[in-house]
Amino acid sequence: MTSPLPFWSRSSSCFGPRAVGSGLLLPLLLIAISSAGCGSRAPRGRPTPKADRRAAPSAAASSQDQANPAAAAQPMSREVRDKLLEGAMDVLGNLEAYEESVAFPQVFDRLNQWSHAVAAAGAADRWHLDPLLETLPERLRGEGVTKGIDELAFDATADVLTLRDQRWLADVAATARGDAIEDLAVARSLFEWTVRSLAAASDPPMVPTDANPGSRWFSTGEILLAGRASAPQRAWVFLELVRHAGLDGVMLATGDPADGTLRPWIPAVLCGEDAYLFDPGYGLPIPGPGGEGVATARQAASDPTILASMSLPDRPYPVQATDIERLTVLVPATPWSLSRRMHLLDRQLAGARRVDLAIDATTVATRALAALPGQASTPANADQPEAAASPGAERRRGLWEFPWETLARRRALRPAVDAALGKELAVMGVALQQTDANRETRAFRPLYAARLREFRGALDGPDGAKMAYLAARPGNAVIAEMLAGLPPPQAEQVKRMYDELKGDATYWLGVLTLTEKEYETAVDYLDRMTLQANPEGVWSDAARVNLARARLALGEREEAARLLREDASPQRFGSRLQAERLVPSPQ
Repeated sequence: MTSPLPFWSRSSSCFGPRAVGSGLLLPLLLIAISSAGCGSRAPRGRPTPKADRRAAPSAAASSQDQANPAAAAQPMSREVRDKLLEGAMDVLGNLEAYEESVAFPQVFDRLNQWSHAVAAAGAADRWHLDPLLETLPERLRGEGVTKGIDELAFDATADVLTLRDQRWLADVAATARGDAIEDLAVARSLFEWTVRSLAAASDPPMVPTDANPGSRWFSTGEILLAGRASAPQRAWVFLELVRHAGLDGVMLATGDPADGTLRPWIPAVLCGEDAYLFDPGYGLPIPGPGGEGVATARQAASDPTILASMSLPDRPYPVQATDIERLTVLVPATPWSLSRRMHLLDRQLAGARRVDLAIDATTVATRALAALPGQASTPANADQPEAAASPGAERRRGLWEFPWETLARRRALRPAVDAALGKELAVMGVALQQTDANRETRAFRPLYAARLREFRGALDGPDGAKMAYLAARPGNAVIAEMLAGLPPPQAEQVKRMYDELKGDATYWLGVLTLTEKEYETAVDYLDRMTLQANPEGVWSDAARVNLARARLALGEREEAARLLREDASPQRFGSRLQAERLVPSPQ
C-alpha cells in the first residue's frame, strides 16, 4: 500500500528513506489512522483508469488513431487540444493526489498529443535561439545540455519535471504576493517569502571550486520541497517567483568580464526604470537613502552610505559604491525557458493555468542595463533588444551561470547529489494510511501533500496544508505501537525517520502560522516544539530567525534582537544587522 517516492531528481528517479538499511521497506512506515480521528477526509490515491479516461484522451486512444489512418489524419479541434493541455496542467497542479508513476506518463502523453496537434494546425512559431546563449562557457552549453532546444516534442522526464517545478513556483508567486499590487510591493512580498521559507544553507556555493564543489545541486522544485537554500539558490528561486509575478529580474555582477574578474552579486528587480536591490544571503533588501525602502542600483552607486550601511564593525559589506559603477547583467534563464516547445506552451497558458515558461533573455538584459548606473533612463531603441544601451554593453550582459552549473554538477557529481537529495527529501515519501467513513483505506504522504498545498495557498480545511502537517506528527504512543515487534536496528532506523517527519512538520507549521500572522501559535511551534525540543536540530537556526520575526510582531524588540544575535547560520551577518537596527549594541 505504498506510493513510490516522487521523482525528485533529473539524475535519478527516486530515492530510498534516509539513514535506513536496505532491508527496511516503506510498508513498515505506514500508520493506520482514521479520518475521523485526524479530522481529515481521505485524499484521493491513484487515479482510477475510468477517471483517467474521463480526463483526457489516453495513450491507448492515440494508438487506436494511429491504427486508423483516416482518424489520425483528421485535424484535432481547438477544444480537444485545450482539454489535453488542461488535463496535463491539472495533474501537475495536484500531484499529491497521484502516484508519479501514473501521473508523469499521463502528462507526457497529453503534452505531446497537444504539441503534435498544434504543429499540424500550423500555429505561428516566432521562436528563435536567444543570442545570449553564446555568452555561456562551452562546458555549460554543450550538446548534452542544449540538445533538443529547438524541438517541439517534449521529453518524458526532464520536461515534465521542469513543468512540475514551474507549476509550483507559479503557485507560490500567486499566494506569496498577498494583497500587494504595486510592482515593488510585490517584489518585497516575494523576497520576504523566500527568506522566511527557505532556511539559509551554505551548500552549494555561488561559484564552485575544487576545494568547495558543493553537493546540494537541486532543481528549484527540490529546493522548495526541502525548504533549505544557499544564497544563490535563494536568489534563483526569488528571481523565478518574480518572473511568475509578471516582473523582470536579473542577477547583477561586479568586476569585468573581459579580465575574468566577474563575480555574481545579488538580484535586482526592475520596477519602472529602476533596478531595486535585494540580498538573499543577508536575508535583507538593500535599504534606500536614510534606511528607508529599497535602494536602486543608481542610488547605491551614487550614495556610498547605502552599501556602507550593510557593514558591521567586524564585517565590512563585500561590495561598496565604487564596485558597482559598471555592473554586468546576468539573466536567470535555463535550457527550458529558452526552448522552442516551452515558448510555444507559454503562449497557450492563461488564467488559472498560467505558468510563465519562457524568457526573452536579450530583451530583459537590455532593459536591465538601462536601469543601471551610468545608463540613460530608457534604452535608445527599446523595440530592438539587440541594441545595447551603451557602447561596450554587449560585454556586460549574459546568462547567469548558476542554473546551468547546477545541471552540469548534477551530471558530474551524481552520487553526491543523489545522496544529498535522499538525505533531505526521503521523508517526503513516508506514507500514512487513512480510513474514511466508508472504511476505504488509502495511502497518503502527509508531508509531501502539506508542502504542495501550502505552495497553492490551500491552508485550511480537511484538505488543507495545516491538516496535512498535523497528520505528519503522529503521537509517541502511535509510533511506539508501530515499532513494537521490529528488530532493534530496524526499530531505531524507523524511529529516526518518524522523528524527522515530525520535526519537519512542526517547524513548517511554525513558518506557516507566522505567515498567517498567528504569532502566538508560531512562537509555540518554533520555540517550545522546535528549538527547545531539539536545540541542535537541522531547523534550529531557521527557527530562531523566524521566532525573532514572531517576537518582533508581538512587540518584543529586545527578545527579537537577542535571537537574531544568536543566529549562527550563513545569514548571520544580516541577522546581526537587523538586531542592531532593533536594539543598538552599547558603545
